Amino acid sequence: MEWKKEKLKPLGWLRSAGVNKLIDRNQKEVCLINYMDVYRNHQISSKIDFQKVTAKEAEIKNANVLKGDILFTPSSEKPTDIGHAGVVMEELENTVYSYHLVRFRLYKPELFNPLFLSYSLNAYQAEKHFVTRATGTTRYTLSLSDFKSLEIEYPENLAEQTAIATILSKVDAAIEATQNSIKAAEKLKKALMQNLLTGKLKPDGTWRTDDEFYEDEKFGKVPKGWSRRQIKDVTIQIQYGLNVPSVEDGKYPMFRMNNIIDGKMVDKPMVSVNLPKREFERYKLDKFDILFNRTNSLDLVGKIGIFELDGDYVFASYLIRLKVNSENNPCFINYYLNSYQGQCSLRSKATPAVSQANINAKSLRNTYIPRPPKNEQDEIVSKFDQIEKNKEKLQTKILALQRLKKSLMQNLLTGKVRLDVERMMNCE
Repeated sequence: MEWKKEKLKPLGWLRSAGVNKLIDRNQKEVCLINYMDVYRNHQISSKIDFQKVTAKEAEIKNANVLKGDILFTPSSEKPTDIGHAGVVMEELENTVYSYHLVRFRLYKPELFNPLFLSYSLNAYQAEKHFVTRATGTTRYTLSLSDFKSLEIEYPENLAEQTAIATILSKVDAAIEATQNSIKAAEKLKKALMQNLLTGKLKPDGTWRTDDEFYEDEKFGKVPKGWSRRQIKDVTIQIQYGLNVPSVEDGKYPMFRMNNIIDGKMVDKPMVSVNLPKREFERYKLDKFDILFNRTNSLDLVGKIGIFELDGDYVFASYLIRLKVNSENNPCFINYYLNSYQGQCSLRSKATPAVSQANINAKSLRNTYIPRPPKNEQDEIVSKFDQIEKNKEKLQTKILALQRLKKSLMQNLLTGKVRLDVERMMNCE
C-alpha cells in the first residue's frame, strides 16, 4: 500500500468550545484535560493526573473525549509553542477537555494508529505549518481553518503506521530511561552532599561514629581532624568584578550571574567589554576561581559557580571572585557553598532591600565553612566529580538519541524510508 497525503478537513471535524475550570456543587465532577497536559504530553492517557472540575451535563456531552481524539493548543506567547497536539490513547471515562484547547475528532479513527498520529502531528512539518500561520503580537493564535488546512502524510497500511510508532516509541523509552538515570545521579549527589560535606559520612562510604566527633562551642558536633574556618581564612583574594559598560563586539567576554548553572560557569553567549591590558590582567579569570553572585532577589543571591574554562574572560560588578589558597581544594569549597547548608549560611548574611537582597564582601569573608584536611577534601571532590562525569555521559547519550529520533521522524513520517512490515512481523 502507498502513502496518502491529506488535509485534516476531510478526515474529521473540529470543535473549540471546551469546559472551564470552575467548581459548582450543583454540577457533576469531571476530569479536565487542560492546556499544559497537551503541551507537555503528546500522548494523553490515564497516567496524567487530570484536574478535577465540574460541568453541566450538556457541556460534558459536547466536550467529551474518545480514543483517537486529537487535542490542539490554539494559542501561545511564542509562535514556536503553538499547535502542540495530544492524541487520546485510551478510553477516558468522565473526562472532558478545556476551553483553552481545540478538539479534532476523526470520522474513521480505525484507519489510524493513535501513537503514529501523536508523532506525525508533532513533527517538524506540522510545526512549520502552524508557525507560518500564527497571528498576533503579544500572544499568537491559530484559527480553525489553520488546523483544517494542516496536511499530513500517512501509510494506508495500519501495520506500517504501528511499526513506525513502535520504533519511535522505543527511542523515546531510551531517552526517558536515560533521563531517569540522570535524576537518580542527582538524587545520589544531593544525599552525598548532605552527608560528606558535613562529615557524617567518610569518603570511603562508612559512617562516622559518635566518638569520631568533637563538640564545638559554636557549631556543635564537628568531625575530629576538621575545623571551622571563615572564608577569608581559605582564600587569598576576595574581589568585586568590573563596573564598566558592555559593548556589542568587545574584546573580552564578561561573565554574569546567568552564566552560573549547576555550580559552574557555563560558556554561553554573553556581553563583552573593551579594557586596557593592565585592567584586563586585574580582572582576568583563572581556572578554579569561584564567582559569587552578591546581589539579586533572595532566591538568587548567593548563587555560586567555579570557573574551569579556557580563554580570556572577565566578570561583572555584581559578582565577587574568590581565589582559594593552596591549602584547600577550590572544588570542595564550591561544592560546599552550593550545598543546602552552604546556601542557607550565605543567604542568612543577605541584607534585604526594596527590590533585591545584597551580601557584601565583608559578610562573605566572615562566613564560616567546614574545613577537612586537604587530602579528605580531594577525596570528597573525587566522589562528586565522578557523579558529574557520569551525568555528562548520560546527557551526551540523550543528545545522540534526540538526534536519532529527529532523523527517524524526518524519514519515517514522510515515507522517505519505508519499512518492510511483513519481514518485521516474521522476525517477531
